[in-house]
Amino acid sequence: MPCRRDITVLTLVTALLLLMTLSRKHLLPTTFWPRDKTGAARKDGLKTEMAYYTTNNITRTWASDNNEASQQVKKHTQASDNNAVTDEPNDHKNNTISGGRIRTHKGFRKGPNDASDITSMKEQEQGAGFGNTSNTCSEKTNLVFLKTHKTASSTVQNIIMRFGSTRNLTFVLPRNGHIMGWPKLFQKSFVLQKDLSKKNTTYNILCHHIRFHHEHIRELMPDDTVYITIIRNPVYMFESIFSYMRFDKDFRIKNTTEPLKTFLEQPSYYVKFGTKRPAALYRNPMLFEFGNIRTESDSEQSIESDIDRIEKIFSLVMIANYFEESLVLLKHTLCWDINDVTFFKMNARENESIRNMTADMAEKIRQWNKADAMLFDHFNKTLWYKLSKLPFDWRKEVQVLKARNLQLQDECLQSDSVSDATMNDKRFGVFQPAGIHIEHFQLKENALMNETCVNMAKSEIPFTRELHDKEKRRILNQL
Repeated sequence: MPCRRDITVLTLVTALLLLMTLSRKHLLPTTFWPRDKTGAARKDGLKTEMAYYTTNNITRTWASDNNEASQQVKKHTQASDNNAVTDEPNDHKNNTISGGRIRTHKGFRKGPNDASDITSMKEQEQGAGFGNTSNTCSEKTNLVFLKTHKTASSTVQNIIMRFGSTRNLTFVLPRNGHIMGWPKLFQKSFVLQKDLSKKNTTYNILCHHIRFHHEHIRELMPDDTVYITIIRNPVYMFESIFSYMRFDKDFRIKNTTEPLKTFLEQPSYYVKFGTKRPAALYRNPMLFEFGNIRTESDSEQSIESDIDRIEKIFSLVMIANYFEESLVLLKHTLCWDINDVTFFKMNARENESIRNMTADMAEKIRQWNKADAMLFDHFNKTLWYKLSKLPFDWRKEVQVLKARNLQLQDECLQSDSVSDATMNDKRFGVFQPAGIHIEHFQLKENALMNETCVNMAKSEIPFTRELHDKEKRRILNQL
């Protein structure tokens, strides 16, 4: 049998171990807290340790996501051998194989695994871990979408107009056409209802082209409005807007088959001739849409201040280069259903209307549009960070969305590349800038009676005209 002394020692050891355990659980005073470099007791020892691990986990997540995003951005910015860029997702429609289906320039045809792939996607949606938010949040119907130029924004706008139209929501509409005063800063006088209605209108959605002015928009929209927008890799955005808005004519660039390359050799010289539009549009055109004007002399600190302001206002800044991933975040930000964010790609240019770029041209574009590059880099990182924090495998949801889109393309579309000359149904016609060929949709005969198919293929101008007519009837009924 153990002697009394052994029992006493064992008791003391046990007591000491208990005291040490209690101190780690924040139950004892400061003498048991870790000490800093000065030897002073720190009451925040464990909290500091937790903060350290939390901060480092976030940093590691950002670093990992940033690395992934940077690799993908680099892949879409320049070829490894310094050749011309050939695949940028917003414009190009090269042949691809996705979900067992071969996507061609003239439309879609089924592959051998089509039915099983869609069934598999539905099973993934129903399985554990799929991001179903319907039981945890309420569908948001008050939103502002800042529609930026040449960023796949027409496709997002179509998603939003379909959502609002089917729910009979009230849109902030332009007095005329489909643009509200752009490139002027937004004013309430640009709004149709302010011109026609004597009563105050309760709005739900603003999604047409404006130049952002937060104070004026806040006066129109409900307090719980969600702000969203979309931006794009500035290399491709600038190439696209340069072609679409014919900057070469503004800059009087003649006698060259490569006006963008010519401009990039002396941008400060050529921009002096650009008197047709606001000078700020020719440099950092994405930041211009947010109501900001940035010049070469602006510091990175002032640009970062603009980015911070945007981040405080907008709940979500989507990235056109990662479109489906962005729509997954949009779906969860607004607590919508996966079917609410299906899409056909709107306003895509035909391949012959897209200029090839070298890596040298891409770098010059980033230098000329430094503020836009900083804007894109920041929110590109933010996109991947937010995806990493979703409590489910967002990649599965991306696959479900792609499968739904393919299914709708097969059900609805005869072709996605109809020429302007053969376009019979004006609901699906799009604006054709001089020298640029924009593709149209042609629906299958039986899809012309399908409201979902028709609205998904309907372009901005006819869709806006329908919303105009509907709103005018509502206002007249109130008089």
